[in-house]
Amino acid sequence: MGCDGGTIPRRHELVKTKQRGEQKDKNADIVAKWKHCALSSEPLKEPIVACELGKLYNKDAVIEYLLNKKAEKKSEMKHIKGLKDIHTLSLHRNPAWKSRTEKAEKGDGYIDDHDSKYMCPISGVEMNGKHKFCYLRSCSCVLSQRALKELRGSVCGICSKEYSEYDDVIVLNGDKEEVEILQKKIDQRRKDKKSQKSKKKMETSEKEKIENPKKSDIPTSSGMMSTDTFSKKIPGQGTAQKLEVSGTLNGVKRKMEEDTIYKTEAFKSIFTSHNSAKRSKNQKAHWITYNPYHC
Repeated sequence: MGCDGGTIPRRHELVKTKQRGEQKDKNADIVAKWKHCALSSEPLKEPIVACELGKLYNKDAVIEYLLNKKAEKKSEMKHIKGLKDIHTLSLHRNPAWKSRTEKAEKGDGYIDDHDSKYMCPISGVEMNGKHKFCYLRSCSCVLSQRALKELRGSVCGICSKEYSEYDDVIVLNGDKEEVEILQKKIDQRRKDKKSQKSKKKMETSEKEKIENPKKSDIPTSSGMMSTDTFSKKIPGQGTAQKLEVSGTLNGVKRKMEEDTIYKTEAFKSIFTSHNSAKRSKNQKAHWITYNPYHC
């Protein structure tokens, strides 16, 4: 029946304790992040894109999501509203990756889960999750953090494009703290874009006012009354009624041109009231009453 022959039972054999939940394998989680799409969970294949939070996706999966947005993925993909929010990564292939996989398939080599297809071209570190990698928003080049620290400048070591250390460097598959920092940067960039758009609208509206002024902004020939509206008091009533003045921009210009024409000497000389048209002794009669036979 047991407990004979000097056997001593242990505590876990007599007392039932609460079992611990299953824990994730850290190595498997890291491999999944760096080798599989964060949206479709399929193996990563070129073209590979990354969002501004540092997650890796297949470009086809992101396009399908944007065309047919699913309610299940909206909470995870709320930071991606269009193709402008993702960047196609320019990755550098690892030349030793193909030979390793061929040996493993034949049975002559060891299958390493952390073996990566891509690497940093400057430091030579593989992009397998053991070392931190980041990409630059300005040129989409992928580098290791070790290489960025060694370069110590605002110019990309691969394509020689300038970048901002604060705004353009995005860590790939970062931890919670790094993701929160990236989310704050995204919110700040969107606020700046809205403020820039509002400034541009104000500038364009001011230009339109200067180029196409309204009727109320055009001065009349008298300079005392606007062409849009004026108020007049009616006798016997204390209220002032606004009466619309008929006239457009072309009408106002025409009136101003006519005023200038009427004041010229050439126009006045047409009429008999002008000094040049007054009769004198040596001047002939008017052309209507003139008869050469009576001269």
